[in-house]
Amino acid sequence: MRYARYLRYEKNIAASDTGGVLERWAFGRRLLEDGDATTPAGNLKHGVLAKLIGNATVAGFKIGEREIQRRLQAARTYPTEAQIRLAVDGFGTWSDLYNAGFPPVEMPADAEPFDPRDADERARDAARELARHGERGSENQLSLFDYFPDDRFTELSTLAELAKYAAEMAELTERYRQRDEERAAYLARLISAVNGDMHATWEEAQAALDGGA
Repeated sequence: MRYARYLRYEKNIAASDTGGVLERWAFGRRLLEDGDATTPAGNLKHGVLAKLIGNATVAGFKIGEREIQRRLQAARTYPTEAQIRLAVDGFGTWSDLYNAGFPPVEMPADAEPFDPRDADERARDAARELARHGERGSENQLSLFDYFPDDRFTELSTLAELAKYAAEMAELTERYRQRDEERAAYLARLISAVNGDMHATWEEAQAALDGGA
């Protein structure tokens, strides 16, 4: 089990100005999908809890057993990012959500499975997939351009060049994801400020939000 992955979530939670709801949920989803950390029933394996708390403490983050169990409960209740986003829209803050007992929400028809990999891991896996394509023989050479733009790369491009591009694209995707989360959280605060009145204008909602600050 790579505990450094979980410290990255703590850093993102600490840096979040929206309470880190999505990051806390993602932490729980990662645990559930980590066979070295949890059992098939979704319970933490022996020693994992103490290690998570100890590593966080050494790194300067305060986290306890109750908080970790809450993250796991959220992860079990909301298997997809679409569901946790709906829950956030309804309750706004992490404390509101867990005090409500993590009420279930319907899974949207377009919901996609949660991808626990970070940007570096996605870049690494993209490089490995490219390598596998190369091993399949010359009949699959054209698959290069399914993943990389043909106006920038050729069959003579090095794997280092391809891996660098994959990492750049993964980082860009991550920035877009973070911006989406910030946008959704801001919208949730606006909606909450006008008590869910979807006919209110942005100006009215912002004024209500500023007034309640």
